[in-house]
Amino acid sequence: MSKESDTKVPEVTTSADDIEDQEVDYGELQQKSHDEDEILILKDVTVKFRILKFHIVTHAYPNIYTIDEVKKDISTKFQIQQKYLVLKQVNSTNPLKDSQRLFDLCDNDYGVIDMDLELTENACLANVRLEPQQYYNNFSLPDIITVRVPADGSGEGSASRDLVVEIENQAIIKPFVGGYVDKITKIEFHDAFTQTGPPLERIKFAGIQSRDTQTVEEKAIEIATPRDRATTNYGEATELSYASKYTDRTVSTGSYESYDEMTKRIDLIGKVTLIQRNFRRYMWEKAIKQCAAEWRRLQKEQKRREGKRSKARQEEYRKECIVKTFPKTKEDFDALYAQVQLWKENELKRICEKYSGAPKIAEMHQLLDKEVQLLNGIERQRQLLQQEAKKVRNEQILKKLGDPVKWVGYNNLTIQMDTLRNQRVRFLANYYRKLVDDTLSSTDRIKVLNHLSDVIAKEDHSAVDELESLLQRERQLLICNVNQNGLDLLRKRQLTLVMDIITSDKNESPAKAPNTRLCKKCSRVKVLAKFPLDTRQTSASICERCTDLQGPAVDIAIYRSILRSIRRDEKKRGALASYAFIIQDNDIKHIVERIWHGHSAISNETNRAELRLVRWDIRSDWSPWNCICLTESEARAHLRIVHLDRYYEASIFKEITNKHALSKHTFKQLRDIDQVFVESGTWWKVGLDGSCK
Repeated sequence: MSKESDTKVPEVTTSADDIEDQEVDYGELQQKSHDEDEILILKDVTVKFRILKFHIVTHAYPNIYTIDEVKKDISTKFQIQQKYLVLKQVNSTNPLKDSQRLFDLCDNDYGVIDMDLELTENACLANVRLEPQQYYNNFSLPDIITVRVPADGSGEGSASRDLVVEIENQAIIKPFVGGYVDKITKIEFHDAFTQTGPPLERIKFAGIQSRDTQTVEEKAIEIATPRDRATTNYGEATELSYASKYTDRTVSTGSYESYDEMTKRIDLIGKVTLIQRNFRRYMWEKAIKQCAAEWRRLQKEQKRREGKRSKARQEEYRKECIVKTFPKTKEDFDALYAQVQLWKENELKRICEKYSGAPKIAEMHQLLDKEVQLLNGIERQRQLLQQEAKKVRNEQILKKLGDPVKWVGYNNLTIQMDTLRNQRVRFLANYYRKLVDDTLSSTDRIKVLNHLSDVIAKEDHSAVDELESLLQRERQLLICNVNQNGLDLLRKRQLTLVMDIITSDKNESPAKAPNTRLCKKCSRVKVLAKFPLDTRQTSASICERCTDLQGPAVDIAIYRSILRSIRRDEKKRGALASYAFIIQDNDIKHIVERIWHGHSAISNETNRAELRLVRWDIRSDWSPWNCICLTESEARAHLRIVHLDRYYEASIFKEITNKHALSKHTFKQLRDIDQVFVESGTWWKVGLDGSCK
């Protein structure tokens, strides 16, 4: 209710909730900046906060409040830290400063200020939001508010009036007339009939039975006699009278039903059949779902394995391309020579099929020229690589000889000693690197040669005189302006002699002569390391160079890959005493090419990269007489077979048996040595006795 007051209304009518925790000295009144004579009148202004452009929250503040104080008050209402709030005037992009006061922002006679309440950018990172419901939960309505009513007249003497409005709380507690209570949550639910309608005194509950109120009228009905009475029986009535007891049962007659009709009505067999049929259907559907899930799992696993194998093949092909493009080792160059040989055989086959007579001879000459060009290019690349490898090797030797001597002394301390020999090597190594440098001019080169002549004059070595003569010869040629490209052989000889002088040590004891052997092919004496060995040899009589010249070049990397797969499988099975760890790459080449003739025993696949040598009998260790040549996919299927005679035909079984007999004869020496080594008991001394290594 509202009432008009004739007394003077105070200028400030804010509640305690509006100015809670705010310390304002109302005795200090400031003057406006644009008029120094006018005294500021303390009064309230209404601030409308626009939240999210859809909600409006109104609040009253004294006009001397700053923006910082308003933020502090509104932050308590929304339960948000003050640093995340931003206040802007409506239709303005610039935020308000914290030092501004509300009377500077109020530009109308009604004391209303419109502001936009927004959040800073850091609020999104901190997961802070403006919730209007949070404001209403923390908002308490004041008991008395002041409302300003504008004057009705438009004359100059008319003025607005202030009304003091008192707010009364007339909320009542509704009685529980009908409904139910949740047993778990203990929440009361009133019937719809009690929520609306006339006052309680006007409601006539008599005779109401409906779902709106959920009430039931109970009635007491008498079904027995109102009082007990006694009777007396005489004569035959005593025999014919009957008094029932609680243990008696009442049986009523019905229509007659035969046993067949009863059996047909009950239909026990039909019900059992129905249950069994439904149960079988359920079990069948369950089995189908399990099989489908297993099938999908196997399909997924198969795709994963196929993708893994495809990636492995692509990676292998990529490495093969890199090796053939940038060969480094002897095996890489052998692969290139084998590629040229394969290309030559294909070209010969093509020429023989398409040409004859004079055109065939011309094509043969062109093929020979191309082959010579390819071989020269490969040989040139190998020589360049050998030169680079020699430079790197010499540099490593110089660095190793120039490093101080190290050893571990007392208390695990590493001790270094820089000897005179190390210092001498580092000093001479600087001149060696200058001789290797090809960018020096003729003048600088002559200076280096002069300094080197003075240095080697103090050395006591047999190669000093020869080196001095070579240096003197190069100086004369450089003075005569000879082209430096023609001095390569002279400089190579100089570098060799300088390297001999650097690596020599007069205090070092003479090295023991290495074991050497005469090669029967080239009649040259070479160290034993130059003679390759395999398990089929009885003696090492042909050097490595002559072995390479015996036939066309072969890509040994394919057979090395087959041997690695065999050893990897044997390690997984724990067969560490298998022959796979004894035989070499050349033995695998002989087994694939000579015994299995370079193709699979089942599909006749001739691609060497796809062939594998796996166990024939999976229960025995791998050996040349217990293996079969198959492709990779065929090998995976073969390794799952335990009883071989159930899967392979008699002809295949006989052919593989013949291959194994041939392998036993080829590797007879290896088999006999292994048998003697095991049966004699010498095997257990390996690693313990120095004679058995």
